Amino acid sequence: MEYPKLRYVDTFPIEHEGNKYVCLRDPQDTNGNMLLVAPQAIYVISYFTGGNSIVDIQLKLLKEYGELVEKEHIAQLAQQLDDAFLLDSDKYRNHQQQLEDDFKKSEIRLPSHAGLSYPNEPDELTKWIDGYFSNGTNPSSNGKKTVGIISPHIDFSRGGSSYAKAYNELINNEHCDTFIIFGTSHYASVENPFILSKKNYKTPYGEAEVDLDLIDRIESSCEWDLYEGEIFHKSEHSIEFQVVFLQYLFGGKREFKILPILCNSFYRFIESGTSPSEDHRTASFLNCIKEIVTGLGNRAVVIAGADLAHMGNKFGDAEAVNDSTLEWIKNRDYWSIKHSAELDNEAFYRSVEEEKDKRKICGLSPIYALLSVINAKKGEMLDYGQAVEPDTGSVVTYTSMGFYS
Repeated sequence: MEYPKLRYVDTFPIEHEGNKYVCLRDPQDTNGNMLLVAPQAIYVISYFTGGNSIVDIQLKLLKEYGELVEKEHIAQLAQQLDDAFLLDSDKYRNHQQQLEDDFKKSEIRLPSHAGLSYPNEPDELTKWIDGYFSNGTNPSSNGKKTVGIISPHIDFSRGGSSYAKAYNELINNEHCDTFIIFGTSHYASVENPFILSKKNYKTPYGEAEVDLDLIDRIESSCEWDLYEGEIFHKSEHSIEFQVVFLQYLFGGKREFKILPILCNSFYRFIESGTSPSEDHRTASFLNCIKEIVTGLGNRAVVIAGADLAHMGNKFGDAEAVNDSTLEWIKNRDYWSIKHSAELDNEAFYRSVEEEKDKRKICGLSPIYALLSVINAKKGEMLDYGQAVEPDTGSVVTYTSMGFYS
């Protein structure tokens, strides 16, 4: 490949068999593979921009570091990346097209994180989740009907108890049989603000059936392609994790259907200083969902699978997080949570927009969507957590909330 161009990939240090490497991984997980390279190889890969030939890269490395790297070694590294589908190349695009074609033909969305983020065996998975509910927390709804929850989508090992506090609010909700799930789409590269799928979500507990009647209603109301970017359902975990908890609570006890909706980034609105409500497709879609929620009455519960801040070196910040940073993040998170509890979708959005998303709130769009469609009288924070990663100088924060009529 004459002009290698690296795709957007996750990179992080790793130790394997006593040696230090840098791991490169496709965040969309289109291939399921990771490529380990020597730390010094990152200096070479940094020039894989699509604008440098192999010879250009060789000369720039010589000028920058005073070392001549053989062209064959640079080409070999580029080939390894291409074989792992980490380069923007014809090989990757053909592979991606085949994945999309296969996904379109399937009637089922298979679990992407079973066996990785949580056990693949139902009994073992149940033991895991039992442990998160073992503190005996009583529902906070106090006789009020729970019409919505915000639950994390961080991995269960760090956020499991927070998931439990959110889903505990649904235990006494006897009439709900339809769960509208807004989940963060972390990597969608399409214009479609909300991405639908008709595919049943499968987990180790079985299949969660999608409500096709509701899909038909949305299709008749929204005139654009609601399935643009559907392939991102394949590897996105934000909805899958919610389905696992729903099946744990109600599987074998109650029949229910889901409406899985991946929410695209709102960063374009932040850049322009506008509100999502000013965007025709965003406003039209959420108005349609609100009509559905109102029509279903006490049968519907709205769920946002959403985390909050992502800060530190791992997420592109120049400085590692420290106690002062964590306190600032907590204060800003609580300000956003306050607006959520007050059911003020615009104030919640502005709490992120006014700082130009410095916290990198990946749950911005699903939380905004939930606040836009629920028929609630009050909200309440049930939990808040900060998952600090000392090795990367980074943190992910999250909350669980209940909303009541």
